[in-house]
Amino acid sequence: MQLTTDFFSRDTVEVGKDLLGRYLIKKTEKGDIIGKIVEVEAYLGPNDKACHAYNYKKTEKTKVMYMKPGTFYIYYIYGMYFCLNVTTEKEGIPCAIFIRKLFPIEGIELMKENRKVKIGKNYKNLVDGPSKLCMALNITKEEYNGKDSCAETSKLHFTQGMIIEDKKISLSKRIGINYAEEDKDRLLRFTLEEE
Repeated sequence: MQLTTDFFSRDTVEVGKDLLGRYLIKKTEKGDIIGKIVEVEAYLGPNDKACHAYNYKKTEKTKVMYMKPGTFYIYYIYGMYFCLNVTTEKEGIPCAIFIRKLFPIEGIELMKENRKVKIGKNYKNLVDGPSKLCMALNITKEEYNGKDSCAETSKLHFTQGMIIEDKKISLSKRIGINYAEEDKDRLLRFTLEEE
């Protein structure tokens, strides 16, 4: 079952934790690519110095963060890699969840093809980083930035995935945000602990 706008229109921390264990699906002509979400980071909009929209900053890049909950926010890092985020809370409040890491479920050969790598049996590292997962699922800013993940016609969306009872979530600091002063120490990275 595809996740709806209501799922994303809640507190960002709650959404981030609830996304763990859900599936990110990319529909392609060659078949579906599916990854289980195992690590995310929360960005708390105007009150978070690590967030692109801190203090309600609104630019051509960040205007997507103000759109309806469940909207994809995709940006470049290092001028060459994409990062995938999804907006949360209500429209006009620029909060988002950054999808950091997946566990490959289906379409592994397509992931390898998209990443242009030869990986044997140990395929877990195909999608174990934000840019790797965008490459493996062929997610680009041009195609998906500002698009509604909850639209029935979306080829890239989130689904119910595995319902994990009493899932174990570890909390840690977010990565690469040393500029964020005191906010760099907030425990807003959530990781699904494997059994």
